[in-house]
Amino acid sequence: MKLEFTPVYVLDIETKPQEDLIELYKDEIKPSKNLKDPEKIEADIANRLKGLRKKMSVDPDSADIICIGIKNIAIGGDKEARLVEPKELEELFKTNFHLITYNGKKFDIPLLIRYGIKHDLDLPYKDLQEMTVRFRSSRHLDLQELICNNEYKSLDLLLQIYCGVKKTPIDFEKDSEEKIKAHCLEDIYHTELLYNKFKKII
Repeated sequence: MKLEFTPVYVLDIETKPQEDLIELYKDEIKPSKNLKDPEKIEADIANRLKGLRKKMSVDPDSADIICIGIKNIAIGGDKEARLVEPKELEELFKTNFHLITYNGKKFDIPLLIRYGIKHDLDLPYKDLQEMTVRFRSSRHLDLQELICNNEYKSLDLLLQIYCGVKKTPIDFEKDSEEKIKAHCLEDIYHTELLYNKFKKII
């Protein structure tokens, strides 16, 4: 990806469950069909409920945005990563732009599309949808796709292998939103670091 004056945004989004959908999703939880014992059925439902918030946080239909981290790394771009509100993307995405993400084709961009539709944001939805197509978008570089051929490997794993850097541990269930926001900004720098490492094959 050639860096010119067109904005090239490194993007990362952190999420949580959309609170007003939790009850709706609870109603969808059903025990395993092969269970007959009432106690085992109750235990199975309880077990499924434990993972509900985590599951909702990574589902574009049920996730809510905690924060969006962004950094324009094009010539004359940003010196520092920053957090932006979803509404700010209307202005940032008005002109031609490129994105660099890690797992963005499967997570960040679909999430952004669904969130924007829910909240009536004026985003370039067709462009964003095009950016989710595997191995095809010229305006979105998903480093996971590039490096791992779309097989899932964590950003942390690749950072340790190629950059000698380990991410700061975080517990999305227990840590504060402030800590999650700091983690988001850290991920912007980590994604940029990995991008710079693999520039030779881009």
